[in-house]
Amino acid sequence: MPGRNSLASSKTVFVPTGCVVNADRQKVLEAWMSVTANQGSVAAGKAMFQKHCSLCHIHGDIGVQIGPNLTGMAVHPKAEMLTNILDPSRSVEGNFRTYSVLTTDGVVMTGMLAGESKTSVELINTQGKRETVLREDIDQLTASTKSLMPEGFESQMTREEMSDLLEFLTSKGKYLPLSIETVATVSSGRGLFTKQTSFVERMIFEDWNPKMVGEIPFLVVDPQAGVKPNIVMLRGPKNSLAANLPTEVELVCNARVAAIHLLSGVGGWSYPASKEKSVSIIVRLIYADGQTEDHPMLNGIHMADYIRKVEVPESKFAFELNNGHQIRIITIKPQRDVALSGLKLIKGPDNTAPIVMAVTIESP
Repeated sequence: MPGRNSLASSKTVFVPTGCVVNADRQKVLEAWMSVTANQGSVAAGKAMFQKHCSLCHIHGDIGVQIGPNLTGMAVHPKAEMLTNILDPSRSVEGNFRTYSVLTTDGVVMTGMLAGESKTSVELINTQGKRETVLREDIDQLTASTKSLMPEGFESQMTREEMSDLLEFLTSKGKYLPLSIETVATVSSGRGLFTKQTSFVERMIFEDWNPKMVGEIPFLVVDPQAGVKPNIVMLRGPKNSLAANLPTEVELVCNARVAAIHLLSGVGGWSYPASKEKSVSIIVRLIYADGQTEDHPMLNGIHMADYIRKVEVPESKFAFELNNGHQIRIITIKPQRDVALSGLKLIKGPDNTAPIVMAVTIESP
């Protein structure tokens, strides 16, 4: 992502790698793990989320996004959620690391990297306050292995309240948007196909609030002016930006699924730029019993070019984005009534560069 490269233009950058398990946090986690076996109250847990978490996290239409969006976290077990809550730095994502800035006049500022340009860096702290520092005023910029989320969350809650919070975070409704933040490959806030500076090749919503297609909710991710990867685009033709992208990503499901809805159906060099009914992307369902099931998405049948509204028979137009670009919706129905452990998005053998902006699963 451009943020990683442009950070290097500051005078001194330290980026520690790896993160060991904190022994003290592990003891706390072991002492609290029994709450994961409790049946809590979703309503009471929602109140706990609003009280303790909504200042930094979004769940559905509640909260402010500073840390990870927690809307799709219900696919993860309670034990994993508790680990992330009580030991937030154990497996911190790069986008949510703490950065420290030492200015040339000796001032130290700490927060998450909220944005950057050629001339400045913007940090945001746990209170949501943003601070901008000119690059010429930065003496040292350090990326920590610590999460912006502080340790010691357990001191703010009783065990019953923690049980309720976990029940809320892991509850599944009819529709469950899956988070693609951890597998996003590019930022749609910059050029996607030939050059990053291209305005024409960006895919931008007017706002980045959750989107509805009929009654189906989709969780879209703000690209933060091109700094943050927010969509999945898979490898496309040679001699382009898309040529260096991954050929597959995997999302966690851990649920029985009646249908999978993709905010997708478009790509670069797709129909009618390429008229062949070739395989653009394969959606591979991974069942809990280990069996898999492939659903190929065909160019000109499911997939169309992103550049303007182009109709194809097996996907439906969903939204018009900037410059008249389109994003569509594809619905896939599993053939078996068995829980899915996950799904893979796999690049097909053709020369298109398929795009997925959001994924929502529907319960039986």
